Amino acid sequence: MTVGAPHRWAAVLHAEIRRTLSVKLWWLMLVPVVLLALAMSLFGSLITLLVPAATETSSILLLAGMASTLSMTAVVGAAFGALLAAGEFRHRTITLAYLTGTRTQVLAAKVVVGGVVAGAYGLLVALLGPLLGGMVLGGQQLPGWGQLAGLGAVGVLVCALWGGFGVAVGTLVPNQAGAVALTVGYLLIGENLLAGALRSGESSFGDPSVFARLTSFLPGNASDVALYEAPVRAAGAGADARLVLEFLAGVSAPPPGWVALLVLFAWTAAALALAVVVGGRRDIT
Repeated sequence: MTVGAPHRWAAVLHAEIRRTLSVKLWWLMLVPVVLLALAMSLFGSLITLLVPAATETSSILLLAGMASTLSMTAVVGAAFGALLAAGEFRHRTITLAYLTGTRTQVLAAKVVVGGVVAGAYGLLVALLGPLLGGMVLGGQQLPGWGQLAGLGAVGVLVCALWGGFGVAVGTLVPNQAGAVALTVGYLLIGENLLAGALRSGESSFGDPSVFARLTSFLPGNASDVALYEAPVRAAGAGADARLVLEFLAGVSAPPPGWVALLVLFAWTAAALALAVVVGGRRDIT
């Protein structure tokens, strides 16, 4: 590595940050994130009002709602990453971006910015969700700070990884609408259909089939397993904990949360490696 390489990388990253902050995209996508947090609080308050007995499990409901909201926020983060990368091709600014550094450096800068912004979305939910929930519940029956911090940290990491994954998709599919449709469509529809197909031959008794076990290693399901592990543990479901986690995440035989995070990291790394190869060979003239 040459002496000027770190300075060049810093210049590329600085240029990417300035490009991102110069447009409204990053804060416009805060709107659905805030709405998701508000919806989580509204759901918790309605359950508490309609089912008084639910106040005894309000802390678990808040954790489960927070995990669900973080899962949806990860989709927003992935869409942001896809827009961040594909938008350069749509607006014909990718050539100017490549003048500041190598294609790999530009991609790496986008991954950093996309991951940080998406992670910030997750952090906002992790902070805003319990705050709104605490206002609704009057500070009663709230989860412990350790549980909230643990789930929040996992949520930030999951959102950041999906932000990087979205950048990879946006690089592979330079059409902005196509990149977002592919990313969001897969997470909301495609993976559910794929998981359903893998579990279609699963028996109601005995161990799940080999194909059913693969559902836990799909990227979206892996992030859900990592997120829903906290509320399931808080519920203290005992022997039924695995069944509850399978239901919430839509998988069979889920691995531990840390393994699920490694699976998501592996998927993101593989997508970025492919983006490096394809993006490095693409003709931008």
